[in-house]
Amino acid sequence: MKTSIGTAAGAAAVAFLTTYAVAPVLAADGNTVIRNAAIHTMASDEVEADALAIDAKGVIVAVGKEADVMSKAGSNARVIDLDGKAVLPGFQDTHVHLVEAGVNEILCEFEPFATLKQTREAIEACEAETESEWVLGSGVGMPHLLDQTDNPVAVLDELVPDRPALILDDIGHAAWANSKALEAVGYDTIEGNPPGGIILRNPDGRPNGIVLENAQQKLRNLAFPDTPENEEFAYESMLPTLKTFAENGITTVSDAGGFWPQGHVKAWETAEKNGTLTVRASNALYVYPDMPFDEQVQKLAKLYSNDPDRLLKFNQAKLYVDGILEQRTGAVLRPYRKGPGIDHGFESGFLYFEPPVLTDYARALSQIGFKLHFHVTGDRSARLALDAIDQADTKPGPHRLTHLYLLDPADYGRFRDTGAVADFQLAPSSLDPDYIAFIRQFIGKRADRMMPAASLEKSGATVVMSSDFDADELSPLVKIQAALERPKEGAPDVRTAVKWMTVNPARLLNQEDRTGTLEVGKYADLVVLDRDIFDIPVGEIGETDVKATLLQGKPVFDADSLFAAE
Repeated sequence: MKTSIGTAAGAAAVAFLTTYAVAPVLAADGNTVIRNAAIHTMASDEVEADALAIDAKGVIVAVGKEADVMSKAGSNARVIDLDGKAVLPGFQDTHVHLVEAGVNEILCEFEPFATLKQTREAIEACEAETESEWVLGSGVGMPHLLDQTDNPVAVLDELVPDRPALILDDIGHAAWANSKALEAVGYDTIEGNPPGGIILRNPDGRPNGIVLENAQQKLRNLAFPDTPENEEFAYESMLPTLKTFAENGITTVSDAGGFWPQGHVKAWETAEKNGTLTVRASNALYVYPDMPFDEQVQKLAKLYSNDPDRLLKFNQAKLYVDGILEQRTGAVLRPYRKGPGIDHGFESGFLYFEPPVLTDYARALSQIGFKLHFHVTGDRSARLALDAIDQADTKPGPHRLTHLYLLDPADYGRFRDTGAVADFQLAPSSLDPDYIAFIRQFIGKRADRMMPAASLEKSGATVVMSSDFDADELSPLVKIQAALERPKEGAPDVRTAVKWMTVNPARLLNQEDRTGTLEVGKYADLVVLDRDIFDIPVGEIGETDVKATLLQGKPVFDADSLFAAE
């Protein structure tokens, strides 16, 4: 790691604590009224509202017309005039990589589509700046790198010959290692592939330095061990990202990384303990394909937590079923086209778990209480995940399938039948015509019907929209606009798009009795916008500014000091 990492992360922690953690609680000795606002409660029986009252515990005690709200709030209530600004339930992002995003921001930075010369220069700079045992970076685009060199390990060995080096890709599904790193985890002598992973090889059979999918996890665990020092690094790396989430109006997340051997659980617990946790978090724990079944289930059971009165829970189990389409590791019903892309020998993609094992994990983990979070990009993997939910007689649910780039129309109705939630990332980068044209090289015309959000909505499925940050854009407002501008498979109207990021995520995370809408008895998790996105052209929604974000009545972001103590 760079010598500046500790200083940069520590400075970010101090800035965060100063700016957000000590933000005043609203009206500690009484009620607070927000008035003169365009309030969208998102309740099923939404009433016209221009005022809302919050008690000292951050619970909504009245919402509706100002006169009625004021009478219920009492004459001693503190009043905040929002001057016509809009108020919505806080956005809930059900698929993020918050800890990883923070760590990636501090590691040596690489550009996904850099030339090999530029990448070499970045490696040289990173090696010169790094004083720790491992040279670490992130951001390389693996298909692009492999188009430029057929022996990546030799490039990295030349530039970092004496200590292990690991450069993570830009989307979390591959890593580039030198010989020292490969030797450290035994990949220099292993025959074949490790469970759930792929080791790319040179013609002589030796690893070429690129590992895909779960094969990278042994390298990550060794480079980021669960030590007090690394736990502190992970925690301090989180803080700027938490700040970014607050600035985007996000009040609930589900972290989909869950790399518990790397100290991530402890980093989250430290944030909760220190009072710097500015979101509700229903986080996932990663299920490792190369760990013995019984041992892993026991470890995950010990890490499970689901106290509804805490901000932090670890009640999701992240089960990768396949990889990604652009690496040909997404599991598909019809083989990939010949030609472009990474050649690893799997014509129809790749599975992390064989179907019987996937079902066994689904059954065992759901019986503990975990909600299952299936990573699926191909239509074959989506079908296998739905099968696992069916066959395992899973409880308690709802469970979800995330990404869903490809889905066979025959499986649309199964979401309604199983109660599975469809979790899409409808960010501009995922919907970009150039990206779709790129994927079309691998799967042909199937690329033109990717991510069928509208079709699943019409079929009766529960749909949510998340970010997959930092792989895709974070802003909920940018995604809402993108979903509305999508011609066929987007959101039909603003209310539906907002529902996908408020009401439905609350149901998915089993907190709909406390959040997701602005109703009496629920927490005041809300966002203040500079304009009413229900009343402006769709093309302006992404330009809307978040002015304040409240978590249980507490301002965790307040750009204009609207809620500052009097």
